[in-house]
Amino acid sequence: MINDTATLTETANLISFTNGYLRDYSFEKLVPQKKSAIQHVFKNWPVADHITGSFSTLILDKTYFDIVITSDLCNIYPLYYLLDEGQIYISNSLILIGRYSAAQQDKTGIMQRAIGPNFCNIGSRTILKDCKRLLPGEWIKINNKGKIIEKKFDNSLYQKIEETNLNNIDLENYWNQYKKEVSLCTQGFKEVNIALSGGIDSRIALGAIVNKNISAYTFGSPKNYESKVAARLAKKKGAKHIILFDPNQYFPKKNLFYKYTRETEAVNLNSWLEILTQIDPRAKKPIILGELCEALPGRNIQKLNTGQFRKKNFYKYYVKNENIKLTPGNPLSFKQWKNKKMNFILSWHVDFWFDKLNFTTSKKRIIKETIDDAEEIFRRIESHHLPFTELYDELFSWYTYTRMILSRQVNICNEKFYAFSPGMSMQMLKKTSNIHPNQRLYYRFANTLLKTVPELKGFGKIPTSQIPVVPQNSNNLVKIPIWAIRSKIDDWLIIRMMSNKDINMRYRLLPSINWAKVYQQDGMLENILDYYENNQLDNKYSKVFYSLAENRKNLIKWPFANMDIISGATLNAELDLIKNQPE
Repeated sequence: MINDTATLTETANLISFTNGYLRDYSFEKLVPQKKSAIQHVFKNWPVADHITGSFSTLILDKTYFDIVITSDLCNIYPLYYLLDEGQIYISNSLILIGRYSAAQQDKTGIMQRAIGPNFCNIGSRTILKDCKRLLPGEWIKINNKGKIIEKKFDNSLYQKIEETNLNNIDLENYWNQYKKEVSLCTQGFKEVNIALSGGIDSRIALGAIVNKNISAYTFGSPKNYESKVAARLAKKKGAKHIILFDPNQYFPKKNLFYKYTRETEAVNLNSWLEILTQIDPRAKKPIILGELCEALPGRNIQKLNTGQFRKKNFYKYYVKNENIKLTPGNPLSFKQWKNKKMNFILSWHVDFWFDKLNFTTSKKRIIKETIDDAEEIFRRIESHHLPFTELYDELFSWYTYTRMILSRQVNICNEKFYAFSPGMSMQMLKKTSNIHPNQRLYYRFANTLLKTVPELKGFGKIPTSQIPVVPQNSNNLVKIPIWAIRSKIDDWLIIRMMSNKDINMRYRLLPSINWAKVYQQDGMLENILDYYENNQLDNKYSKVFYSLAENRKNLIKWPFANMDIISGATLNAELDLIKNQPE
């Protein structure tokens, strides 16, 4: 990053490197926005309402050599630090820190990354011993002797939840701030890119781009239903639409796999490689992604989004739009939820995985340290004093799955673009969390935006890929049964294919990524073996995922997306790249 002047901001006494964007929008021009923001953040945490952005940043005091490192409320841009006897290592690259610090491997961190459900570290832990990752909303000041002299947290999510009933002022304020965020992160560029899937979050982001030449990118076959929906949205906006398809990138060759692991440390959803390997921009420009938290539709409020709950309450909540009675939060309910979540985390720490990683003798220590790591996240959640118990799951998801896994979509795009998710900025995430859950759930707020905001009205007439045929702004009485029927048909088609062991049978009702055929690609299994050519884990571990891919290829196992297989391979590649530097 230090070679990219766009990441650098300097004042008389401070110098900063920022991944993402950090702005003080009380100023109109870009340079004052950036300078004022780092001066404010160096001294103040939490920040004032005129400071926003989605970022991680390092700010150095040039006089006293104090360092501040901090991150936004979700921490999608990683920032790592290792303080070792006066030596200070700070980077957004674990591989670089591992190489230059000679830090030992952390077995607990490796275990967390190696197993499900999410294949990610918990809390501040990493795969390197004593190397930590900033927590969401964390602010740390380090002196020139490498000692932490101050640490603060921003707990401002969910603190001003609005009334249940929605009014036009709330809608207008939300939309104006969203457009402001898009304007801030694309400031100074005439051309802007957007990742366009055809979903609700990406069409809202598309509508917020104003007075720019827009190129919309969609991965997958042009025949896919999602691609056709995205094409309609791009045409409505007057954007150039580029569909890039290369199914070989789902299991890429080892050299390419290692290249993107080394450069981004964000290889996971390999659909992005379909885009990134086929473009070579002359200069980096912004690319806008949708809101990865899925906060606006409340998708991570698990209790109220199960199929059983939806089926039971279809008429009440989808047709009549009645409000859901939420459960007030209290210390006892939080403790009960925490215990249940802890048991779920530990349910993956079973003898099978300890054996496959050859960590059996370290089992007690790994479990104890994982409990400590989970407590670190639980404390971050508890400090918000959430008003409803249903929100515990949502914030936990933001602090784990969104922060560690979905964020990789932003970070891998950063290789050839300046990748931003404006919906996850400081001010936007606060605004979204403060919309009453009854308004966020089931796309109530999002649908109202699409129906009332002039820049979005045209998009509401276009279906989504989840609910085909009918416009998105149709009544739920029409949409939800269509969604349910499509889902049932999709499930039946896959079961039929697997029963007949025939990959030429139809995979989905509407054309989509055909995972059954992805696993049939020439060289797929050989590529997996190549990923583990320098095996830094254990042969028993790599064989688990090789066998899983083989069973999916032969339709013994459900031919599902390959992120689990890729996660283990990425972990091995990172460990290998730390240990064995390329010439």
